[in-house]
Amino acid sequence: MTNCGQANRSIIGAFEAIDGVAIAVHQERCAKVRNRNVACLKCADACTSGCISLVDGQLVIDAQKCVGCGTCATVCPTCALEARNPTDAMLLSECLAHRCGDEVVIACTPLLDVVGESDCAAHLAELDNAARVVCLGRVDESVVVALASEGVQRIRCVCGSCEHCEQKHGLATAHVVAQTANDLLVAWGSAARMEVEMLSTGDVQLGCEPIRADGMEDASAGVERCAPASSAAPMRVMKDGTLPHFLPDRRERLLNALADLGEAQDETLNTRLWGLVVINGAKCVSCRMCATFCPTGALTKFDEADGVIGINHYPADCVKCGSCRDICPEDAIVLLDSVKTSVVMEGHVHRYVMDPRAVELRNNPHQILQTMRQSFNGDIFER
Repeated sequence: MTNCGQANRSIIGAFEAIDGVAIAVHQERCAKVRNRNVACLKCADACTSGCISLVDGQLVIDAQKCVGCGTCATVCPTCALEARNPTDAMLLSECLAHRCGDEVVIACTPLLDVVGESDCAAHLAELDNAARVVCLGRVDESVVVALASEGVQRIRCVCGSCEHCEQKHGLATAHVVAQTANDLLVAWGSAARMEVEMLSTGDVQLGCEPIRADGMEDASAGVERCAPASSAAPMRVMKDGTLPHFLPDRRERLLNALADLGEAQDETLNTRLWGLVVINGAKCVSCRMCATFCPTGALTKFDEADGVIGINHYPADCVKCGSCRDICPEDAIVLLDSVKTSVVMEGHVHRYVMDPRAVELRNNPHQILQTMRQSFNGDIFER
């Protein structure tokens, strides 16, 4: 076991230990890998087994503890971690295969493994037709909304007594997803709902056996702490000076499912999935680092022939990772929670015109416009 112990060491390579049959790792998408100053550690916060954790300010990966639940993939805003067992497509297919009328039941593996031995045996027949996941934290909004678009009205996610479950941390993620998914369904006028239920399993201890992420029984594999940057090939920089962009397929599937539900009934969304970037023109120094490190291309640079430069912001592509806000050297960026449904579905663009001497030109019209966006919740567009 090695401990880098230095705050300036990169975490590039740290996730390689869990890249395998259960979790696919795309390090180039990770906001923290792209810039170590980004605060995002959602995967460590949500991990149900302690496989991913934060110790003394360092990200620690212990592949021996991974149970393959996929909760880390649910909370990862950029899909740097993707669940493979099952994939989103496989889970959706299984849910539809186990559909009973307008209802789908999804149950966690620990509950299904002990259901016949506990006082919830009366529910055995009901759960016998349930789609199986290792932990309810695996279920994400794109699956729920896709089920609703297929006519499913009730998505019941059932687990055992989580106080006796080693993966009990996943229940918190399931509740967050249920809140977000139901907010989306309400906004689109759908009667479908996701419910999270607990069945009593008495004093039966629940939990999943750890797996080797690569499917091997290599007892020598242990803890991996943040590896030096030299341990992995550097990311390719694009012609415009930004790191490569990637919009998660999960986001595209969610938008398609929402479109299948029809027109949104509510004007605004306030969820964990989208954010609205507002750049304060009085503070911005036009470094455009926000676009350089944006993982999804929600922020992109433009350089016009007449010398005008700036940033285009596509709120529909924002995954609320917080990279732009965290790395801005002048604290000029605010990430708003409220986003209009029309902006998300119609692909509106916020255009921020900048000047390389922005500090000296604080009173130009473009900077005034940009500053006003914060007061108007970002809802000002330049044509």
